[in-house]
Formats: sequence, structure tokens, C-alpha cells
Amino acid sequence: MSNNRDQLPDLNTLSILVSTILLAYTLTHFVSIPTLQYEITFLGIYFPISFNFSTLVTFLVAGLTASGSAWMLQDHPAKDRYQSTAVNWLLPSLTSLVLMLAIEQIPFGGLWWIAAFSSGILLILVLIAEYIVLDPSNPFFLPAEIGITALSIALFLILAISLHSTEVRLFYRVPILSVSAALVYLRVIHLRQNSFWAITQGSVSFLLIGEIAAGLHYWPMQSINFGIALAGPLYALIEISDHLPGVDSKPQPQEIIWPLLIVIISWGIAILL
Repeated sequence: MSNNRDQLPDLNTLSILVSTILLAYTLTHFVSIPTLQYEITFLGIYFPISFNFSTLVTFLVAGLTASGSAWMLQDHPAKDRYQSTAVNWLLPSLTSLVLMLAIEQIPFGGLWWIAAFSSGILLILVLIAEYIVLDPSNPFFLPAEIGITALSIALFLILAISLHSTEVRLFYRVPILSVSAALVYLRVIHLRQNSFWAITQGSVSFLLIGEIAAGLHYWPMQSINFGIALAGPLYALIEISDHLPGVDSKPQPQEIIWPLLIVIISWGIAILL
């Protein structure tokens, strides 16, 4: 029992954290405040900024998830090996934010509750995975690492689809997707390469995904196609991370084939879907 306790987070802590986050999701459907509208003009460009209860809950969810993750990790037997566990808060916070953006697009009703329940399950999986990878000797480390990589790409895909479906302006869409791509890249590489922060390589993902998003903004395509066309190159960059500019080793042909296939397959699906 003690061995399992060291390998997995406390069930009570986990359930309280996820339940509180899901409760915050529902607040926007039962509580409302007058919308505050601000109008800003910069360099001749008009920027309308709205602040409502959903905006407030968004910041609440981000802070709640980060603090809750820190609380959960306090019980980890390996936490004393690290000066900070802040990197392990990143993916859970991003997960809660992206899931909130996604389910906000669904009309409140039976389908909304199904989506909220599914979001809770996904949050649980992310939190468990982050708890496991804090200790490389954990027998579940490899499945957790694979899960974090897959969930990170899936979250980026959901974010891209949500931004496209809500027709967010290009001026906002590109920075959001660029920063999100860089964060996903840095988190996965930090996990794969023994806590190494690949800042130089991360800037490649920031610039490349932003440029692709800007170019695809004007193409007549569905939201799902838009998301796949961005998620594919991001995953390819992660797979080829050891051979991006800034690394001394030269890429070998066999090491580029798989990332290239990822891009070809993802773009093929985006075009044909």
C-alpha cells in the first residue's frame, strides 16, 4: 500500500482539486456580471477588449490549477530533489484553460455535462502523469511520459480548433498559438531530455507555428483541418528536437524521415478531411 502511495497521488487530494476546477467551469452558467467594454486604438488598429465573468473565471481556473498542482506535489516523496516543481504546474494549468475554452463553445445542457465530465477525466490523467514523472524511477514513468506528450499535442489541437471556430482575430490568434506551441515544446523536451530547457530550439517552434498559423488564417478551411495542420508540424519539431539548430550533432537521414512523415500525413489529412 505504501509503495503504491509513493507512485501515485493521494486520491482525496486529486478528487478535491478536480472537483473544484469543474465547479469553477459551471459558475459561468449560474453567475454573471455586467460586461466591461474597453476600446483601444494602437497604430491605427482598433482593439475591442471585453471583461466579463468568464474572463474572471479563466484567471481563477489557471491560478487554482497551478496552486492545486503544487499542493498535490507536496506529498511526493521525491519533491526534495528539486528546487521547484513549477514546471509540473504548466501542463495542468494549460489543460484546465484549454478545456474551459472548448466546453464554453457547447450550449449548456446534456452535451455540456458530458463534455465537463470528460474534461474532469482528462484533468485527472494529466495530474497523475505529472505526479509520476517527478520521479524517473517510478515504474509508470514511461507510460506517463508518452501520455504527457500525447496530451500536450491534443491540447494544442483543441486550442487551435477553438480559436479558429470562434473566429479570433489574427492579431490575437497568432501570439496565442505561438506561445502555446513554445510552451508545449519546452515542457515535452524538458521531460525527455532530463530537465534541459531547450530555449533556442523552442524559439523555432514559436516562430514556425506562428508563421503557419498566420498563413492558414486566410485559407478557406474548417476548424479541425486548421488544428491538424498546426499540430502535425509541432509534433514533428518535438520528434526532431535533438537535431534542430543549436545542437552540435548533425541530423541523420533516418532521423528526419519520421518527422517528415508526420508533417506529410497531418497535412494530407488536413487537405482531404
